[in-house]
Order: sequence, then C-alpha cells, then structure tokens
Amino acid sequence: MTRALLALLLVAVPILSAGQSDAPVVKPEIRVGDSWTYRSTGLLSTGTDEHETRVTFADDKLILAVSTRKSDGKEFDSSWTSEWNGISSYTGWIYRPPTGILRFPLRVGDKYPINFEVLRPRVSTATFHATGTATVAGWEWVEVPAGKFRAIKVEVEAVYRQLDAFSTHTRQFTFWYHPEVRRWVKLHAVTPAGESGEELLAYKLNEG
Repeated sequence: MTRALLALLLVAVPILSAGQSDAPVVKPEIRVGDSWTYRSTGLLSTGTDEHETRVTFADDKLILAVSTRKSDGKEFDSSWTSEWNGISSYTGWIYRPPTGILRFPLRVGDKYPINFEVLRPRVSTATFHATGTATVAGWEWVEVPAGKFRAIKVEVEAVYRQLDAFSTHTRQFTFWYHPEVRRWVKLHAVTPAGESGEELLAYKLNEG
C-alpha cells in the first residue's frame, strides 16, 4: 500500500465515524426497571435534591414511572409518551395533549411547533396554553456527575398564556439527550420563577 493511499484512509476513517455518529437518533426502547438518578434544582422542591426515576410500565405508547426523593423517600408518579413527552410530570404538571418536545427520530436541524395546555392542580387552578418551537440544535459534549457524554441538544422556547387572565410569559428549556442512556443527561429550564433543571448522577438499564 502506498503512503498516499494510507494517508487517505487515515483521514477518511474519522470522517466516516463522525458521519455515522450524527445519524438520526431513534426512539429509545424503554423497559420496566430502567432507572435514572438525578440531582435536581427547583423541581421537587425549592432547593436541590436527588431523586431516582424508575420505570414501572412501558409499551409502544406509554411509560409510567415513579420518582423517589432521596432526602425523605417521598414518591412522585409520572406518565409519559414512549418518546418521553410529558403527560403528567413528577413536578405536578399535567399536559393536554402531551408536550411533544422530543420527536424521534431526532435529526440535527429539525424544527417543529409545540402546542399544549398545562395545569398544575396541586398548586393552582390556573390553566396555561403553551405555544412555541423546539429545535434540534446539534451534538454537544456535556459533563455531569455521571460522566462526560456527547449528547444531542434540543432547545425549546415557548410562550405560556394564562387562559383565565391576560398574562403571558416565556419559558426556555434545553435537553441534552443521550441515545445510550435512553433519556436526557441534563435538563435546564429558565422560567419567571428562576432557573431549574437536573443532571444525571447514575443510571441502570434493564437489558432484558
């Protein structure tokens, strides 16, 4: 093999590898027993907590999960579509229809509208109508307590309009989703109440 051909092959291999890693991300296969432990801020309390979210039911349409707060053992139920779009979240929100923020396969550059109503019956009777856009921004290295991951970044900007009042506000969400983790490794939200989010501490998947 000539030196010129060898050099060409050495250059081509990284290019091919990069192209393959940037292929569309398919919907995860979630199984009962899959679990993720996060450090969260401003989600299950006003401060910082750790919680484990464990799948109790999963099929091709629905995921049911229970999240256990480490500090006091309190459990929070949640329900999701099979694409991890919220139906009822462990933070107490109920979504009609589901949020539609993650739409698989995820392709870099995709943009799509989101449109849903949201209620928080544990806290308030107010109903909000959320409209906005989700953008699959690209791949990005992100470091969290569980490690360093090359994750696909999904950015959301939405306007929340209160249906029984003349008030609106903007919320921004960023998800860093990792295919092998089958969920996000980091979530960051900016709302009128401040910043909140969660970072992955550990995870365990049921490989069946």
